[in-house]
Amino acid sequence: MSETLLTHINRDGLHHIDVAPSFETDDSFSVSLANHGAPIHVHLHLDDELSDVASLSATNHYIEANSTEAVPITVHDGPARGKLKVVTGYGAETAYVDVDIAEIDPEKDSIPVDESLSKPRQKPIQSDTDASELARNIPLVVLGIMALVLVLGVGVLVDWVLALFGAITVLVGIGVAGYFLVR
Repeated sequence: MSETLLTHINRDGLHHIDVAPSFETDDSFSVSLANHGAPIHVHLHLDDELSDVASLSATNHYIEANSTEAVPITVHDGPARGKLKVVTGYGAETAYVDVDIAEIDPEKDSIPVDESLSKPRQKPIQSDTDASELARNIPLVVLGIMALVLVLGVGVLVDWVLALFGAITVLVGIGVAGYFLVR
């Protein structure tokens, strides 16, 4: 909601409403209720023409002293013209805003998509950076070989069946690591 209709309450006296006489938009907007005095109840109402194309999340609002509340108004369709009614003090003061909702521009929030997105990506050609990456991972390969030698050495001392299982596990780990390195 990029646009805001500023509404000042209690600025020039209790229940006083200060709001622009008209407001134009082509999308959802918010009504900013700025209370400059004592706590107050504010009622917002969209007339029939506006309520056909827009909606309020809530109509009755309690605004604390010296605070501001933003009330979203969601525009579903357009164009339309109508009145937004702002009431304070349970009818003590009433103000009307002529709201003009222009036709919603579908291009405004759209994301342009060109035809290149429909084509599959090609795998990049191997380069020197791939070779340097492989060179950086040589210590990992050496560590895997050392782990394999260690497992075989333990197998000689303990049990060949256990060593065989450990060697297979290490080989699978080296294979998976190698796959991810060259992928």
